[in-house]
Amino acid sequence: MAEGTVRQRSAARRLRRRITHSDLFMRFLSLVAACFIRAVVATLRIQLSLGEEYSALVKKGEPVLFAFWHGRFFLFIHSFRDTGLAINTDVSWAGGLSARVLTRFGYSAVPGSSARKGAKALIAMRKQIASGHSVAVAPDGPSGPRVKSKPGVLTLARTIGCPIVPAATSARPAWVISQTWDRFMIPAPFARCAIVMGKPIYPGEAGQDLSLELLDRAIDETTAKADRLVGRCVSA
Repeated sequence: MAEGTVRQRSAARRLRRRITHSDLFMRFLSLVAACFIRAVVATLRIQLSLGEEYSALVKKGEPVLFAFWHGRFFLFIHSFRDTGLAINTDVSWAGGLSARVLTRFGYSAVPGSSARKGAKALIAMRKQIASGHSVAVAPDGPSGPRVKSKPGVLTLARTIGCPIVPAATSARPAWVISQTWDRFMIPAPFARCAIVMGKPIYPGEAGQDLSLELLDRAIDETTAKADRLVGRCVSA
């Protein structure tokens, strides 16, 4: 009896995996997610604070490396759609779903992490920069620790050699999913929102020796500014 139950559960797990990993299911789920994002964003009041330094880079058409905390990703998805931006995604089921959602908004998804396919991701991102397109990473992804950059982002920054732009978003009111490792933030409908670009960091430039501490501090300060703009008391 017990052996039969184990077999049934094993078969059920295989069936569930076959369904949830199927192309049809992933396409459907990514469509639902994209529709949800568009519906929410259509109601938001978004304030942009790009800064003079970043605006100057945009005018020159210079590609950059955006760096933001994983939990503040939601607003970026719609705001930078159809710009040719390449975003680093995880090599997992959730990462695969994220990649499909991003492609629906015109992004180029580059799968890879410090643990899996990191070299391929690095090469792909170098090609993006060489073609004049900016790239984006969440230095604390794909699984934390939260708001702590991993060493791989330094390798990426030094290799591609373009300015790093600390970026952040915030919203009030917002749903903060405390069950996720990154405390993912989703703006509530009709929320007041902010998108902020910090002062660019130039790897290798005199006085700006790149380190994890420097990058963390720059993203934290940018995130704090975004929170202040919408009236959030603390970064979450």
